[in-house]
This record gives sequence, structure tokens and C-alpha cells, in this order.
Amino acid sequence: MADRQWLLDWWQRAWTEGLYHVAWGKALEGLTAQQAAWKPAPRRHSIWQVLHHMLFWREYALRAMAGDKPDAAEIKRRNWEEPAEVSDDAWQTTCSRFADSHRQVSEAIGTADEKELERLAPYIAHDSYHVGQIMTLRGLQDLSPLD
Repeated sequence: MADRQWLLDWWQRAWTEGLYHVAWGKALEGLTAQQAAWKPAPRRHSIWQVLHHMLFWREYALRAMAGDKPDAAEIKRRNWEEPAEVSDDAWQTTCSRFADSHRQVSEAIGTADEKELERLAPYIAHDSYHVGQIMTLRGLQDLSPLD
């Protein structure tokens, strides 16, 4: 059983302070579109793809709560989606979507029923894991560490 206040507190702290990791809200700071699209090797994911993955599953949960689940084809197409265009404008749009999805999930936590809270709770661990991947990809590009 998920506790609404605990979940909301941790969701917000992950964004602003971090939970034993860099704050989610800081993980993308200072990245250019080219850095976000960089891959360490063929068949590996970029920061941008990791972010698309996080966004897709956040949006999936919000859509499911509204009664609209993506079908298998959409899941396969969007789960680790490549950026359609590698430009600073496109990157900033993706970063804005990330911040907006954070607000949307916060609002959903505030109004969710018990079943929906259970659906949202694992996203703290999921997104923290992927922010760790983002930080690793930053390090592999020899970018300055974030506090």
C-alpha cells in the first residue's frame, strides 16, 4: 500500500535534492543536443533515448490512469525512441517535456486512488536508475560532475 504523502515527498525530493544521487532536475543541466544524442558504442542508448524512455513510461502511466493505454506497436516504437532531430531547440523541448511530466505525475499523486498510487510508486526507483545512466553517459563524455 503506497502512502500518498511519502510518495509525493520522495517524488519532489528526487527532483530538487536527489535521493542519494544527483537531483533529477539537475541531471540534464548544461547538455547540448549533440552531447545528449551521443552514444558510447553502436547499439547503446544516448542520454536523449534514456530520457525518451523515462518520458514514455511516465506518460504511459498517466494515460493508463485516464483509461487510454498505448498499444504494443506504440510501446515498441516510442520506448527507446531516437530523437527525430538533433538540435538545441528539439533538446530543449524534450527537457521541457521532462519537467512538465514531473509536474503532471506530482499532480496525479495528489489525486490518485490507491491502485493508481501503486502504479506510480515504482517510478521513483525506475527514474533514479535511469538518472544514474544519464550521469554515467555524462562521465563517459568527460563532462563536469554535478553536485
